[in-house]
Amino acid sequence: MKYFIACLMALLIIGCSDNEPEEKIRLVRTVELVPTKATSTHNFNGIARSDVAARLSFNVSGTVKKVYVRDGQRVKEGDIIAKLNDSFFKLKVNEVKASLRQAKVKLANATSRYKRVKKLYVNRSVSLSDLDDARTTKESAKANYNAMKNRLEEAQLKLSYTKLRAPISGSISDLNIQKGENITPAVNVASISSTKSIEVPISIPGSLISHVKEKQKCSVTFDALKRKTFKAEVVEVSHASSQRTTTFPVVVRILKSSKKIHPGMSATVKFNFHNDVGKNTFVVPLHALMEDEKGFYLYIVDNIVNNVGLIKRRDVKRGELTTNGVIITSGVSKGMYVLTAGMSRVHENQKVRVEK
Repeated sequence: MKYFIACLMALLIIGCSDNEPEEKIRLVRTVELVPTKATSTHNFNGIARSDVAARLSFNVSGTVKKVYVRDGQRVKEGDIIAKLNDSFFKLKVNEVKASLRQAKVKLANATSRYKRVKKLYVNRSVSLSDLDDARTTKESAKANYNAMKNRLEEAQLKLSYTKLRAPISGSISDLNIQKGENITPAVNVASISSTKSIEVPISIPGSLISHVKEKQKCSVTFDALKRKTFKAEVVEVSHASSQRTTTFPVVVRILKSSKKIHPGMSATVKFNFHNDVGKNTFVVPLHALMEDEKGFYLYIVDNIVNNVGLIKRRDVKRGELTTNGVIITSGVSKGMYVLTAGMSRVHENQKVRVEK
């Protein structure tokens, strides 16, 4: 009986051994290393401004009669911003007009008299001195008439200055004028900025300024306009740094502006700098790069036969982080298969199947 039980147990052990499954080969994802172009993304902050802006002021003194606009209002070229009391200037125009009429009559009389005296002089009825007096009177009357015409133009121009008009189409800002306020010439009462063309000045670090060129494309977003990206290009690049910092002034211009963009808005300018990766450098996904006390390393699949290979560790040196991934500057070579998923579930010398 004991012999029978021992034989039965031996058979069971042998049977279990025969049915034991073979080692399962894990399927892994990899990326083949090839030289490529790396794109590094950099963001810079700035404040939107108009490329055309003007400070508005009256050219004559007076009392504000009416203000036609408010801060932030959009106006067209020629629209009235504010108006001064023009009673005095109208009175002055009427006075000069009256003087001009008198000067015109005097000129006509002097001209007529000169013609008569000239005929009499030809007939030897008057002396040369009489002719000279008539000529002098006529020329004096003509000069006075021309002076009155100039005074009228000046008076009419000053009258027109009582209306402050928009020199360009744009948006009003910094309005600091009220009805009844006394205004003197050249005092800034408002500003106007064109919204047809918006610029954003930024500062670029010295380590990146060599990547920035005029007409280079970039993109701009505004804090106040979420989810909206505007195409832009570089219009100014200064290669002289600030005295206090090692940054360089750069100006970008929105290619297609919007009425929603206003000068003074906070903006973020985004550049994608393309770098040619050398023959000994490669770009891998950031999550594929691991680090321990020895430094950075990658898992590669080596000795691949029929899509099956062995996991090997490769110590590497990393470079700049780019939009495509992280640049690897040493430790790998072209054609290697780098593990891009499941790195925590494999170990060195483990047999795996490569997914291609």
